[in-house]
Amino acid sequence: MRRNRDEGPIDEVRAGTMRRRGPGARLAVLYLAAILLLVWALAVDERPTYNQFFGDLYELRYVVLLGFSGLLVLELTALLGRRWIRKRSLYYAVAGIFVVVIGLLIDNPHPISGGLDDDPGDAVRNIVGGIAFLTLSGALDAPLRREHAWLRGRPRQLLGWMSVLVLLVVLRSLIDVGLAYAGRHGRFPVLVDLTESWQQRFVDLDNALLFAGQPPPGWTSRNDRETAMVSFEGGHDARVTINEVYPDWDGFNTLRFQIFSDLSDPVMIALHIDDKRSNPPPGDRFDTQLVVQPGLNDYEIPYRDLQAGPTDRELRLDRMRRIGFVAPSRPENFRLFFSGVRLVERDDPAP
Repeated sequence: MRRNRDEGPIDEVRAGTMRRRGPGARLAVLYLAAILLLVWALAVDERPTYNQFFGDLYELRYVVLLGFSGLLVLELTALLGRRWIRKRSLYYAVAGIFVVVIGLLIDNPHPISGGLDDDPGDAVRNIVGGIAFLTLSGALDAPLRREHAWLRGRPRQLLGWMSVLVLLVVLRSLIDVGLAYAGRHGRFPVLVDLTESWQQRFVDLDNALLFAGQPPPGWTSRNDRETAMVSFEGGHDARVTINEVYPDWDGFNTLRFQIFSDLSDPVMIALHIDDKRSNPPPGDRFDTQLVVQPGLNDYEIPYRDLQAGPTDRELRLDRMRRIGFVAPSRPENFRLFFSGVRLVERDDPAP
C-alpha cells in the first residue's frame, strides 16, 4: 500500500479527515433553505388558480417536501450522529425511515383512528418520490461509494438513472406545464390558439365544449388548417376563458382575431380581457360586446380601447392575465369557429 511519509496510509488519512470534518454543514443549510421555499405550499389552503406551475407544485408539494426533508435528515444525521453511527449507509437508512413514516402520516395525522388517506395512491407517490431523492443522492455520494464497492461503476449509473426516471414519472405534471409555457412563449405574438395541445392547460370551459377540426366550407382563408370550434350550450350563460396568456403585450398596438358563424342570424358574445390574478368586477377590466354576423367576422381592437376599458385605471399591458369569450343565454345550442387571437402592429390602428 502506498504511504504518505508523514501521515501513514493514504486511505487512513482520508478516513481521518472525513471523521474530523464530518458532512458539510452548508448542505444542511442549503436543504433547509429549499424547505423554507416550499413552506408557502403548506400554508395554502387550496390549489392556486393564478399559475399552472404553482398549482401543480401544490398538488406535488408533499413529494418535494419529503424529498428535501429526507436529504436534510440525511445530512443532519451525518452531522450530529457521526460519533455513534459510523457508516454513511446507516444515515440513508435513517432518512429513508423518516420519509416512509412522514409520508404515511402527512395526509392523515391520525392513521389509527381514521385509517390511511382516502387515496392511498397519493401516499405511495409521495413516498416513492421522496425515496427517489435519496437514491439519487446516494448515486452521487462519493463517501458512500468508498464505503460500498458495489456502488461503483455501472451499478452506480444504473441507480442514478433509475432515480431520475422515477422522479420524471412522479413529477411529470411539472414537466407538462413547463412544456405548455414553452409553447406559449414560442407562439407569441399569438395569444390564443385553441387548437394546439399546449394551450389545453390554460383553457377553462363553462357550459361550453371545445373541438378542433377542419374549418367550415365558407372560411376559405383558413386553407384547410385546423380550426377551433366552440359549442355554447343553450339555457344559460356559457364561456371560454384562456388563463395565463403571454403577459407582456408591449411593442404592439392592436389585438386581432376572427370568428366565423354558420348561423342564419347574428349572435352577440362578450369579450373580457383583464390583468389581475382573480376575476375582477366588470368595471375593472376590458369588456366589449361583439356582434357576430353570419359568415366571417374580422375584429381589430386598438390598445387605446383596451387601456380605456377599466373605469378608473389603465390595463397593465405588461402584466396581462386572461381573455374570455362569454355567450349570453340562448334557448338552443349554437357553435362558433375561432381563429388565433394575436397581437399586430398597425401603422394606423383601427379606431
